[in-house]
Amino acid sequence: MHRTDAVSRLHPGVILLFFLCVVGGTLLLSHPLFRLLSLIGALCCHALLCRDARGAFLLRTALPVCLLAAVLNPLFNHQGVHILFYFPWGNPCTGESLLYGVLASLLLFTVLVWFRCYTAVMTTDRSLFLFSRAAPALSLLLRLALRMIPAMRADFARTMEAQTCLLGPAKTKREALRRAFMAFRVQLRRALENAVQLSDAMKSRGYGLPGRTAYALFSWHRRDGLCCLFLLCCALPVLGASLSGGLSFSVYPTPHGAAVTPLLLFCAIVYFSLCISPVLWNRLEVLAWKRSGSAM
Repeated sequence: MHRTDAVSRLHPGVILLFFLCVVGGTLLLSHPLFRLLSLIGALCCHALLCRDARGAFLLRTALPVCLLAAVLNPLFNHQGVHILFYFPWGNPCTGESLLYGVLASLLLFTVLVWFRCYTAVMTTDRSLFLFSRAAPALSLLLRLALRMIPAMRADFARTMEAQTCLLGPAKTKREALRRAFMAFRVQLRRALENAVQLSDAMKSRGYGLPGRTAYALFSWHRRDGLCCLFLLCCALPVLGASLSGGLSFSVYPTPHGAAVTPLLLFCAIVYFSLCISPVLWNRLEVLAWKRSGSAM
């Protein structure tokens, strides 16, 4: 799919740095305000970067699972001092366990949305470009795995269709299961043969040898340096404040955390700017394009 957003035209290293910052911040910062800001930023980036049916399917399936995790946590976790009610079997349901379940489900859902945005932008070519020199064997294995899954699905569907044309529709569930198993065995054998042939071909071409050069699909531009500098300027103050304890938050035994101070508000603004930076970059590019068009 041809992408037209500003993020897809950045260097893969900048894209990787952005997702490392936002995912690492989501996991490191336990304060509810920062988790909420990370969720808002993830949803904004999801609306910008993920415009296919798979993205909507993730939201429809991941959100109920996260809500279920929030509901199930009080059933097994009874810590806390504020008892809301007692279950029929005698265990208490505390407000702290309910709050912890909500925060945990919020964390899970936010990370899933960020990873969906990552897979939408960081294509196989970008991943191979980043890791081919550092770990050529691992990058080749990753590329084979990413290619194998969709190829096997397509070949499996064609094999099942060929079996239906030759043998007719399956009369029983047992026969349908036997045909599906035979088709899967054929596709697995074909995938392994293709992987061996491809690895031999890459080895014969000297893939992974020291000093071997390769054509670079991506180059570093001035805007990549500016975006990288912006990400570091946003991430480092938040990281320093978090390590110093200025953004701490704990649920047990009672909810308590850092007070609302100018430092916390400043870090919240900076962190939110970090999370929605793809939207800002895309908006700035649109404005620059309109300004250049009006100047002509």
